[in-house]
Amino acid sequence: MSVTVRSTPNIALIKYWGNKNNELRLCAAGSTSMTLNTPSVDVTIDHAETLAVTSRNKEMKERDIARFEKTLQLTKNYLSSLGYDDALPASLNISIESGIPPSIGLASSSAVFSALAKAISELIDADLTDEQISVMARLGSGSAARSIFGGFGAIRTADGEGIDSSVGWQIADEHHWPLHDIIIVPSTDEKKIGSTEGHAKAQSSPHFADRIKAIEKYRLQDCIDAILQKDFEKLQAVAEEDCMDMHECMQTQNPALHYLSEETFRIIGEVKELRESEHLPVLYTMDAGPTVHLFCTNEARERVAAFAHAQASCTIFEATVGPGSHIV
Repeated sequence: MSVTVRSTPNIALIKYWGNKNNELRLCAAGSTSMTLNTPSVDVTIDHAETLAVTSRNKEMKERDIARFEKTLQLTKNYLSSLGYDDALPASLNISIESGIPPSIGLASSSAVFSALAKAISELIDADLTDEQISVMARLGSGSAARSIFGGFGAIRTADGEGIDSSVGWQIADEHHWPLHDIIIVPSTDEKKIGSTEGHAKAQSSPHFADRIKAIEKYRLQDCIDAILQKDFEKLQAVAEEDCMDMHECMQTQNPALHYLSEETFRIIGEVKELRESEHLPVLYTMDAGPTVHLFCTNEARERVAAFAHAQASCTIFEATVGPGSHIV
């Protein structure tokens, strides 16, 4: 019996960058995000004698297959710790159909691995909570833990390095606050160094410890409060501060990662001018890539979308709050 699950990216407002355990993708600090309604990925799984991973949109290289193989092994370990020793079959046939360009800062891996985790939870005979499914998703991609949930998600961290010491949870569902994400993609070229490799080197930045302290001291809670209170001005301040702080960490780690392009900075500058001149509730944020995410309220959506579509040679996506991973 095959299972198909659809999932979408989540875009971080307080960023996840760096691990306290790279193998288990245990996050160094908490994070928050909004799950989008589009673009999406469908992942279909079924029992198999040997692992097979195919994608209609991307050539699966040896390292890609190895990532899935490692994720499945860690998932089996986690299920065993919950008392489900033989729940997962010997291996899986995994088929991916994605509408998300890979490796451009659009969180394609968070969509893929959240869909995989949700599909596994449906395939096996186990009564799992969404938070437990989020742990399985995190084993493949740290940020995938948040895409299990619709609306606004987060990751909380606990002391120690237990496999479940970084867990996704839901701040508010998709009906809470109808924000939009207008996405400007200056380049669809795949980045040379992926997030997984970057996370592993994050602690080499002299700025890393201060960043973690700031998140734990005030940023994480400020962001959660802004979401719950629907306070866009507060959300803008903390999200933009954390975004640029993460990129400073990236740029000062070894080797340095410069994901933002000249086009990224040009767009940011123009957004600031637009925000000031027209008093628009819009904020910018970027993940590990040159792509600019413009979060805005209903009242600003039309103007922000017009600004985005006027950007020459850019690919544009328009998204709003999504429902999280679900069976199709």
